[in-house]
This record gives sequence, C-alpha cells and structure tokens, in this order.
Amino acid sequence: MPIPKSSKRNTPIKIEQTTLNKFFPEIFDQKINGLISDEKKRATNSIRSDYKIKMMAEGDVYIKETHCLECGRRLRKNGQYPRIAILDKDLGKHEFRIHRKRCKRCGEVHPDYSEIAPKYGKYHENHKRRARQHYMNGLMPSQIQQIFKVDFNLEIPRSTIVYWIEEVTKPLRKILKETPVPSSGYWGYDEIHMRIGGEKMYTLDTVDVVTRFVPAAKISDSMGRSAGYHLFKEARCHNVLWINGIVKDCTTNLGRLFKSHSFKHIIQQNCLTHVKWMISKHVKAYAGLSTQSVKPIPKKWRWLLKRFYNLIDSRHEADAYIQLEIVRHTVEKLKGKKIKHLQTALKNLESWFPKIIAYQRNPLIPTTNNLLEAYHKKYTYYPSFKRGMMTPQGAQRILDYRVFKHNFGRFPEHISYLKTKYDEFKIILSELPDKRTMSAQHRYFQAEFNKLEKWYGNYQQLWHEYFAIQEG
Repeated sequence: MPIPKSSKRNTPIKIEQTTLNKFFPEIFDQKINGLISDEKKRATNSIRSDYKIKMMAEGDVYIKETHCLECGRRLRKNGQYPRIAILDKDLGKHEFRIHRKRCKRCGEVHPDYSEIAPKYGKYHENHKRRARQHYMNGLMPSQIQQIFKVDFNLEIPRSTIVYWIEEVTKPLRKILKETPVPSSGYWGYDEIHMRIGGEKMYTLDTVDVVTRFVPAAKISDSMGRSAGYHLFKEARCHNVLWINGIVKDCTTNLGRLFKSHSFKHIIQQNCLTHVKWMISKHVKAYAGLSTQSVKPIPKKWRWLLKRFYNLIDSRHEADAYIQLEIVRHTVEKLKGKKIKHLQTALKNLESWFPKIIAYQRNPLIPTTNNLLEAYHKKYTYYPSFKRGMMTPQGAQRILDYRVFKHNFGRFPEHISYLKTKYDEFKIILSELPDKRTMSAQHRYFQAEFNKLEKWYGNYQQLWHEYFAIQEG
C-alpha cells in the first residue's frame, strides 16, 4: 500500500541517538579501523625522519624499527628494490638494495633516505646546483655536460641538465619581478636586436647608471611604446622605484611614451656618442662619401665636422646655444648638391637640443650610454643568445640567470658603500654644535638598511635553495 504524500511530509524528524560518550567526555572515542580511515591515513603518510635506517656491509639498507611509530603495530617486510646513488665530491656510483616495511593499518613506511641516496633521483643535489651555477656563468648545457665528464667522469644526459636548469625558471622570474633593487632614479635604456626561432625579436634592458643594478631585462616581439611601458612598469616594481632620468640612444621607437602622464616628468638624455655617429653620417654624405663608409672624412671638410662636435661637446648651456647658432649660420652659407644632408643634421640637432644638454643641468645624468652597452656582453656571452635561441622563454631564462647573478653580486658592494656613507655621516654629526639639525638622517639610513636587508634576503633565499653548494 503506497504511503500518502501528506504522511511523508508530517513524518517526525529523526534525531541521532545519544551515546554514553556524550554524557562522559572523559571516555575516549572509539577508533574506527574502517577502510576509509585507512586510505586517508595512507594518503597523508609522508616521509619521516624519525625512522632510523642502517646500511649493512653487503650494501643492503633496512629500517631498524620493528613497530609502527604511528599506531604501534608490528611492521612487516614488504620486499625490496634496487637503488643507484651518484654521490658528491667524486665518490662515484653506488648500487644497493632498500628493504621495505609496511604497517597493516598505516601503510608503507617512508623513512628519509637523503643521507644515503639523493631524493627523487640518483644524482646528488650538488650536481644540480653546480650545473645551475655553470649555466649562470655563461656555459650552455652541452658544455656543462663535458665539464661533468672531465671533472667527475659522469655521463649526465643533456636533457637532465636542461631539466635541472628549468627547475629554477619560475622562482627566478618571480624574484626578479617582485624584488626591487637599489636605484638612484637615473637609468640607461637600450635594445638588442635578436633572431629567435627565425623571427626578429628584441631584448629590452635597463641599468641604473649610479648604483649599477639592473632593474629589468625582458624579451619582446616589438620595441614600441607598449613594450617600453611594460618594461618600465616591471622595472619600477609596483611603483616602489622612481625614474628621474633616462639615457638612451637616438631611438624614436618608444613613440610618445615619455609624454604620457606616468612618464612626462622624466628627463631624457641622448647618448652623445650616438649623436656623433648620426651627425658624422650626414657630413660624410655631404663630403662625397657613403653614409655607411668607414673611411675618415677628407681633411677638406674636417672643420665642418668639428663645428658640429663643438655643439655636442659644449661645456655649459650658454656655450651650447652659441655653438648652435654657429652651426646654423655655417649650414646656411654652404651650398652644393648634397646640402640636404647638412640641413637634416641641423634639424636633428635642433630637435635633440634639450636631450643633448640635459646632463649640463643635472650632473647625475651621464653623457653616454656606454655602461649599458658594455652590459650587453653579459648576455651575448652565450654563443647562441642573439641568433641561435629557439624560443623566447629560453632567451628570457638566460637573461634572468645573468641578471640575478649580476644583482646578487652587487648587493654586498652597495651595502658596504652605504655603511661607509653612514660612518662619514656620524663623523660629521659629531662635529656639529647642534646635532638636531641633521638628526633626521638617522631615520633615512635606518630605512635604507631595512630595505636592503629585505631585498638582499630574498636573493639569498633563492641562492641557498637552488644554487649554493651543500656542505657535508
């Protein structure tokens, strides 16, 4: 007989029957040895360091404990399996057998074998760290492979070395993107033209011209305004750093980036070496040579080139204006079929004029971008960096390794420099009759040391986790 719907709706609510345990809390709950609880226990059973292991003379490794440390049940033998360990410091290759034990309730026992064999592999951890340091110093995986063959007589597959290097890619990218570096606010900017996987790409990089840290370096498929914006956004590290001035070549690839709201305050300085190259091309063309000619300008026209150079090398702002009028008057007097080259050179100088004399108003701005040009050798030291890389990710990995190595080495020097400045400040403060006039400087130095400790600590943490050679 079917039950009416009304009776179903009015059925009394079921209440869980109370037990004696609820009236007497001091009574322990009964342990459930069901299949579900056993499976959960086995799933959470991880490697434990409190089990003691011992190696016998014939090379067998076994667990000394006879009972489970979790539940106290007797451990049972669970077979054995062979292991191969390649030890550090040229101790060679060793083969041995590991005896397994399991608990009927808790599952297999997993002791810590790291003192005998490497974790999750046969190679010692120091082999991985040496490979990463070699890669950081400019060696390719095939060269690292030969180093292990010569030094340790180890035949390590190239794919294994690449895997070790790749392990650090994401944490390395994260630390460089999120950790600021000491900055004066005056940076150099430049590009490296590359060929990656048959496609034309670029390395956009920066350097602080005073502290000499590298705020950011990125691989980009373009070098326009958008690419420059993302580079400087990453370099400023969530607006922690501030940019006061930029030294660059005569490029116009960044478009109107420095006229936008976030960058219009930045003082621009054109590298005077690049300016001279551009001007000398036009003077060579006027003198009858090719713009790409490496021959020196004929003596007949060297006086003309010198007048342009006098403007570029002017000593102060008033001298620069005087030399500009001299060049303008000279170009107006000259004639010839190729006078347009000189007119173009003059037009360029007039448009670049504020960017040519910017260093005269601010002594912190250098006159050239030679520092960053020299830093390009740190990246192009890799044989295949400019023309042989297959993916942008591989090229970015090289940049990150080299930038990390450079910045990590600069921190101790910068901290030592700041400590010297602090000692000089204390000497000056001790000689002042009224020390309150400069007492606020103590807070400045304290804030600087706190920032350096935090930033350098992030670099040190990554170094010790993936690169530092372990002792013992």
